[in-house]
Amino acid sequence: AVIVQGGEGGGHTGPLATTLLLPQVVDAVDIPVIAAGGFFDGRGLVAALAYGACGIAMGTRFLLTSDSPVPGEVKKLYLAARETVVTTKVDGVPHRVLPTPFVASLERSRLVRAVANGVRFRRLSGLSWAELIREGRRMRRGRELTWAQVLQAANTPVLLRAAMVDGRADLGVLASGQVVGVIGDLPSCRELIDRVMAEAETALARLPSR
Repeated sequence: AVIVQGGEGGGHTGPLATTLLLPQVVDAVDIPVIAAGGFFDGRGLVAALAYGACGIAMGTRFLLTSDSPVPGEVKKLYLAARETVVTTKVDGVPHRVLPTPFVASLERSRLVRAVANGVRFRRLSGLSWAELIREGRRMRRGRELTWAQVLQAANTPVLLRAAMVDGRADLGVLASGQVVGVIGDLPSCRELIDRVMAEAETALARLPSR
């Protein structure tokens, strides 16, 4: 299967909306397609199925569940959020995140921060400097990145870990889809899935029969 994420999704993102990207991919491949970016309820599931997808992936919605291991204080920030921003200051490519004071601070000293995070990432990953350099060369060739962007790539895992694992939103970034503005509760995963399926059945029942 292939996951297709439109620009509404959190984390690394692009400019094309799911409603435009999804049907193009469905028409272009002959394997199952899973739709992502902008999904949070049963109506979205029905819409994705209508476009030809086999199902949906919900990142931000599952993050905001009682079962999610994300620290409680971080979840409160998500529940209070009403908007997201797209920045290239995390690692050089567009990244959809919550607008926090830390994200604003990334405008300054990006290169210095990237070098420091590269050192931290090497310790977390257990890779040698030679292995990191080889991976950097591969990224630069495969993704057509500049060396500055390659250097910044270590920012993402380090800054996400700081916020999402360690609970330090003041030292990390909070990747988020645009759906964060319409989410206001923390159901269990079971409750969420049951709710989505019930909403989907209701949405299907409202459609005119042939």
